[in-house]
Amino acid sequence: MRVFFPPVKDTPDMNAIPRLPPRSTRGRSIPVRPQRAEADPVVFLPGLFMTSDVWVPICQTMGLRNRLLLDLPGHSTGETAAQVIEMLHGDRWLDRMETRIAEFSGGRPVHLVGHSTGGLVSLLLAWRAPQLVRSLVLVGAPITGHRDLPRDLGASLMAHDYAGRWSMLLLWRLGLATRNNFERTMATVMPRAAARNVPDEMRQSLQRCTPEAVRQFGKWVLEQDVTATMERIDKPCLAIIGRNDSVVPAQHQIKLLHHLPQAQAQLVPGGHLPFVEKPQHFARTLRGWLSLPHDTQTAG
Repeated sequence: MRVFFPPVKDTPDMNAIPRLPPRSTRGRSIPVRPQRAEADPVVFLPGLFMTSDVWVPICQTMGLRNRLLLDLPGHSTGETAAQVIEMLHGDRWLDRMETRIAEFSGGRPVHLVGHSTGGLVSLLLAWRAPQLVRSLVLVGAPITGHRDLPRDLGASLMAHDYAGRWSMLLLWRLGLATRNNFERTMATVMPRAAARNVPDEMRQSLQRCTPEAVRQFGKWVLEQDVTATMERIDKPCLAIIGRNDSVVPAQHQIKLLHHLPQAQAQLVPGGHLPFVEKPQHFARTLRGWLSLPHDTQTAG
C-alpha cells in the first residue's frame, strides 16, 4: 500500500496533524474505547545521556501504575565501558530487555514508549519480538541514529575516542556537580524553565554511571540505521513530535516515518522533550493513544 505523509510547514498548524492511517482501517475512523479495568502494560525507555528517572513525573501525572522503566546500556550503576562494548557486540542486551519486559507483563504485549535513542531501541525490540509489542510511541525519535543528520560538535567529539573520553569526563564532573549546573546542561535542549522540571534523581543516577560506558553506547547509536527493517515492523505507531525540536527536526522525523506501515504523527507544543516541557498536553496525547483498540489495527 502506498502511503503519503503531508509535509510540515515551518510554522505548522496544530489542528492539521500529519497522519498515516493504519492499513487495516482503510480510512475509517477508529473508535475510542473506555479504559480497561486492568490497563495495558506500558514500558518506557529514555534517551541517550538520560535515565529512566526522566519518565517518572509524567507517569505520576497520568496515574500509570502498570509500567516498567528501563535504562539504556551504560546508563546503570556499576556498568563499565568494557562491559558495554562486549554487550554491544552481540544482542545480549536486547535479549535481557525482552526477558525483563516479558516477566513484567506476564507475556502480554506492551506499549513501548521510547524517547530519542529509546525510540530507536523500541523499534529494534518490536522487530525482534513482535509478540511482546502492542504499539509503539516514538518521542523525538531519530529512529536511525544520527547517520543521516549533520553531526554537531557534541556528536563528533563523542565518536572520537581520545577527545570523547576526556570531554565526557569533563561533562560529567561539571554538568552534574550541582543542581544549577545540571539545569544549565539540560537547558541546551529545552527552555531553562522546563529544565527545572527534570527530576534531580536523574542527575544523581547519572553521577553513579561511568561516563566512558555511556559514551561507548553513544558511539554505537551514531552508527545505527534500521530503515531497512522498518517496513517489517507492522505495529501501530504514534510519533509525538515537538514542533520546536532542535535536536531531531520535525521534518526529519516525519520523513523517516514513511518506512513504518502503521505510523501516525502528532505535532505537539515543545521541543525534544515535550513530556517535560508541556506535560499536560503530552499526557492527553499519550492517554488518547493508549485508549485505542490497537489489537484491531494489525494489518491483514
